[in-house]
Amino acid sequence: MRTYQGMKMRISGDTFNIIIFLGRPAAGKSEVIDYIKKTEKSELKKNLFISDYETLDDFVDLWEKGEEDDILEDLGRQRLYTKKDPTGYSVADKFLYKFLIKKINASFHKKYLNRKDFFDNHTLFIEFSRGGIDAYKTAFSLLSKEILKRAVVFYTQVSFDESCRKNRRRYNPDAKDSILQHALPDYVMEVYRVDDWDNLTYSKSDYFEAGNIKIPYYTFLNEPELTDDFKKLAPAVKSGMDKLKITAENF
Repeated sequence: MRTYQGMKMRISGDTFNIIIFLGRPAAGKSEVIDYIKKTEKSELKKNLFISDYETLDDFVDLWEKGEEDDILEDLGRQRLYTKKDPTGYSVADKFLYKFLIKKINASFHKKYLNRKDFFDNHTLFIEFSRGGIDAYKTAFSLLSKEILKRAVVFYTQVSFDESCRKNRRRYNPDAKDSILQHALPDYVMEVYRVDDWDNLTYSKSDYFEAGNIKIPYYTFLNEPELTDDFKKLAPAVKSGMDKLKITAENF
């Protein structure tokens, strides 16, 4: 069931090993995860095929880089990767986008890869957002094969205008480092005007390829918004996980 060549490493028992959550900023990725985390454990395993979960989110790593740049600046050195914005930190050097993917790899290898039987009773969530030509294609080319061969992808799709609207709406100036309440300035949001998800997945309806590995995916349409009401969101997430499980079982 867990050999790589047979592509049976995505599910242990009846639960996913790794779910990668993608989408534009404020698309609803974190809200979907928040809904999952508030679902009863027994229902979570039975209906959504998710075990006890842990999370890797590159926003946490980006914020840490911002804090490190603050320290450098305080000590009279130049900032390296981030700049301060009224809403928090943003990427100053595009190299950081690649660094953050490699940081996910490093965290995965350090925290999870060598934990025997971790995926027998856990599901790992990985969350990030990318914008620009070939941005997701590049990200997946950098992700560890040890992640890719265990992963399915849940992509939350909204238009650029909707992403901007929700980004402004969610901002809480007293919680700038919060995954659910942080925001990006409008000029930074322009990075996400171009989204290459459709280009990455256009040839197949249920999987795409990265590094010669077939990765099951589901595109969740969140416009009109569903993530603002768990009663509306629940059947949509259930439908997506059902389809992901069927696809994952075929690899």
